[in-house]
Amino acid sequence: MMVLRKGIRCIKKLLYCLLCFLVLHTFLWLMSEHSSRTLGGLRSNIQVVDEDNSLVPQTRFANKFKAYRLKELPNDVTFDKEDMLDANGKPYKIILWTNRNLGEYTANPEVCFANVSCVITYDKELLNTSHAIVFRAGKFSGRHMPLERKSYQLFVWWTVETPLHTPATNGMNNFFNLTFHYRTDADVYAPYGSTQLILRELEARGETDLEELLARKWRANKTVIWAVSNCYEKRMIYAKSLMAAGLEVDVYGSCFGRRKELGEGRYSPQMYETISQYKFYFSFENSINCKDYITEKFWFNGLRSGAVPVVWGPRKLDVLKVAPTKSFIHTDDFSSPVELVRYLQYLANNQTAYAEYLQWRTWVKHPENIEKHLQELATERNDLRSFCPLCSIIQANERRRKYNLKSPHKIIKSLKEAWNGPENGECHQ
Repeated sequence: MMVLRKGIRCIKKLLYCLLCFLVLHTFLWLMSEHSSRTLGGLRSNIQVVDEDNSLVPQTRFANKFKAYRLKELPNDVTFDKEDMLDANGKPYKIILWTNRNLGEYTANPEVCFANVSCVITYDKELLNTSHAIVFRAGKFSGRHMPLERKSYQLFVWWTVETPLHTPATNGMNNFFNLTFHYRTDADVYAPYGSTQLILRELEARGETDLEELLARKWRANKTVIWAVSNCYEKRMIYAKSLMAAGLEVDVYGSCFGRRKELGEGRYSPQMYETISQYKFYFSFENSINCKDYITEKFWFNGLRSGAVPVVWGPRKLDVLKVAPTKSFIHTDDFSSPVELVRYLQYLANNQTAYAEYLQWRTWVKHPENIEKHLQELATERNDLRSFCPLCSIIQANERRRKYNLKSPHKIIKSLKEAWNGPENGECHQ
């Protein structure tokens, strides 16, 4: 009897566990269906309208959207001034479809260095006359999406954060035409910065005297500066281990109880002036091994300001793809914080060795010395502060449409795969 009772109790526990599993599975399935319907339902109900306002059958949905990868444009497209206007002689329009204003973005000949120009607006009332609608990840609601789209309009998914902070859901399948982000596999490649951009800024502001920059640093006799207000635990632990090993670091930001701004804020001349007095800047990201995630901490706080970036977070190979070979110091090259501190202290006291990390700045006057792989990137790349690449795609597509020429078609079948897949599960915190 004892054995029978124990058997019955075991069976009851198994049945209880099975019931819990079924309830949990049903709940997750319902949540997934809800997420999918939020955007997926829109996808099935959205009306695709041709230029004469006639409805386009849903079977033609995927084939009606036209898109280029930006890297194809510089070689086969040179725009004339008339290419900057649509068939009605009006500027092309890009709508930022967000739930709040994200700041001002531009695409014009002055910032694009070419006959590229688009009006960039937050006005959703202009939907029917726009040529691209850009949806910023995490800044739009699936309940407030366009209910109609023209057959030539591009729907663009845009993010500036890693997959850790902007995951793509299955509900976004078969909805977008282009991805727009900092990774080199994007349809619209928009990194936080580029070597060419930094060189152009240095030239425009006359900051080309390397000897004067070195003299300023040695007069100031300051080693490392770091501004940080996102107290991400792993990078804080690593930074504090460097300080504990004897590295002198001047810190700004709330993580150390200091609210002081660097100069007059991000990208201000005063910020660059302050950082330029230091020999190194901590370019520590909030994610580890996330493909191509190299932010303004590297490009502007580091290279642009004239402080050598000490890089933690991105893979070294990803940095080498886009930056001068000897322009930064990567923490992965050192077996311990102590070893890195010793090397930084050696450079801080040896101007000749330190100056090797700033030699790339002489490329402003001698562009023939720019490393070959960076020369190849020169005509293709811009940064997040400009929508030039997307505007170029619109103009290329629309020029073909004006002359009844075929354009490449694209629709993203699985945004989740397009966004998360290339990381190979290696991007983490």
